[in-house]
Amino acid sequence: MGTFHLNNLPKEKRIQMIAEFYDVVNSLKNRQEVRLFLKDLLTGDEIASLMRRIEVAVLLKANFSHQEIRKLLKVSNNKINKVQKVLVSEDRGKGFDLIIERLLAERKERIRRKERDINIKESPEKQLKRKYSHIFLLENLVDDAYDSIKNSSRREKDALLFTPSFGLTDDKNKKE
Repeated sequence: MGTFHLNNLPKEKRIQMIAEFYDVVNSLKNRQEVRLFLKDLLTGDEIASLMRRIEVAVLLKANFSHQEIRKLLKVSNNKINKVQKVLVSEDRGKGFDLIIERLLAERKERIRRKERDINIKESPEKQLKRKYSHIFLLENLVDDAYDSIKNSSRREKDALLFTPSFGLTDDKNKKE
């Protein structure tokens, strides 16, 4: 029996097959269902490979050079070029744009929560200001405005690099 190729099917069957796959994915109701489905459908390495493409797209959209991406993510020029081709294509790349926007928003929120948790643990003064916010209202507003301005551009950069692949070594056997 030969290898399956989508293009060997009649056009109507190709369209039906792809549409049904989209419908299957669209039917998933939450993160848990997505996780169960993808875990059954793909290996861990296949999922990681797909995520690496997304990471490359994030950095390309942030105007990182090919050399910087290769260094940060330890990926080949071939992978970077494939993703870039999709991003600059007129009829493709909108899916990457959508996912990148949502991914960066989620990463920024995770970073913000992590910073907040660290600040709560480290600063009794901040805890008092939060507990007695009506007393420190003006000071809290000024602090929040200052923190927002100071941290917004740093969070942008941090969100770009808040990736599981950042700083991987070439030693595949090394586990942390």
